[in-house]
This record gives sequence, C-alpha cells and structure tokens, in this order.
Amino acid sequence: MGMYFNGANCDIYIGKGAGKKLLDDIENAKKSVKVVSPYLSPFLIKELIKLRKRNLEVELITTDNIEDFYGSYEKNILKLIIQNVETDEVAVEKREKWKDISKILAIVVVGLLGLTYFVGDFKLGFSLIPMVILFLVYFRLKIKNKRIYNYWYSQLFPFKVYMSPDTNELSDTFIHGKIYLIDNQIAYLGSLNFTESGTKHNYETRIRTVDKNAIIEINKEMNQLFNHSHLPEKDIQMWGKQLYSEPIN
Repeated sequence: MGMYFNGANCDIYIGKGAGKKLLDDIENAKKSVKVVSPYLSPFLIKELIKLRKRNLEVELITTDNIEDFYGSYEKNILKLIIQNVETDEVAVEKREKWKDISKILAIVVVGLLGLTYFVGDFKLGFSLIPMVILFLVYFRLKIKNKRIYNYWYSQLFPFKVYMSPDTNELSDTFIHGKIYLIDNQIAYLGSLNFTESGTKHNYETRIRTVDKNAIIEINKEMNQLFNHSHLPEKDIQMWGKQLYSEPIN
C-alpha cells in the first residue's frame, strides 16, 4: 500500500467548515462515492444510506473506532448490516410433529385423571400419570430448544472495518488517512474525518483535485486498500451477531 504522485493541480483549503464543499459534491454525485475515514458519526452514515437509496455505488473503508458502534447514538450501523433469516423446513416439520405428540400427551394426562377419578383406582393413576407428564415435559423442552431459524449477514453496500492496533494485537497499521472519491472525477484528501465535527466545526486541512492522472492513482490506491490490504478486519458475521438478536424459533 502507498502511492506518490507529483504535480497534481488542486485547490487548498485550511480552516473551519473544510467539509462544506465536500458535502456539496457528495450530495451532487451522479454515479459513485468512495470514502476512507477512520472515524464516522451517525450524521454521515445517514448520508451514505441516502446515496445508496439513490442507487449510487457506495464504498466505505473505516476502522473499529466508529462512533456509531461504541457510542450511545442511534445505531445506524444496523442499517448497513442486514440480517438475513433462513428457515430450516426439515426442522419445522419435526417441531410440528413434536407439538402434535405433546398435544396427544396432554390429552392422555387429562384422560387418565378422569379415568382415575371415575374408576377410583388411584394407584393406577399415580403410576401412569407421572410417566406421561415426564414425556410431555420432554417434548415441550425439545420444542422450545429446536432451532428452526439460521442467520447470516450481508452489507447494504461494500464496506471494510479494519481493526486498529488498540483493539487487535495482529494489527500494526492504523488507517488514519482521509480520502474521498466522487464519480471517479473529484478527489479530496486532508485531515477531516467523515464526521459532523470534522466536516463542519473543526479547524481542518483539505485539498480538492479533479486532475485526471491524480484521480487514476488515487482510485488505484483505494482499490488496493479495499481489496488487497491484508489487514485484520471486523468480521461481518460476528459483528452482526453482536448487533442483532437471533431467536432460534
């Protein structure tokens, strides 16, 4: 990973509100938006979701320092990780059979109680009823614990969440760069994270370029970072299990 490009034409901005032009360009995107930012806030995750709803190609690279996961905010990350549910039809069929058996056993218990009362042979009732009740409890437990739903997780759009050295001892690289590529025609680089404070309030630096040759190289670097970084990343399946409940039936 890494690139060097010399002689690119660019605009330079330093100060507060460094993200205003960036957000305007993102809002006016026609085809695609790619973002590399180690920190995100719910405010701008919502913006990415809006882009996807407009059928734009969206790609995100971030880190596990994402505020939306660890903070007390509304967890918009739930909207990026989609829970998919599959029903095990064989398990459903078996569970329904157990339900039928438990109904029959319940009827048998009631019948034995009635028979014991009318016949007056309590010895017979006390010897059979506990055994039937045990079978009834057994099948009720099997019904309760039978898994009929299996879960897997997918992404609303392609994104990578790389582990920081603070959270994973296998990582010695923190993705600290901030890169924005819009329609493969406009690129931003600088200090501002994809957060409300970074784009609006902090004193930040950023450059904006439409230099075609620079755009080609930046796009290559982003593709390399997304597809061939070999950095440890958050597993989408494990993360989904942390974010969602998974009832078994």
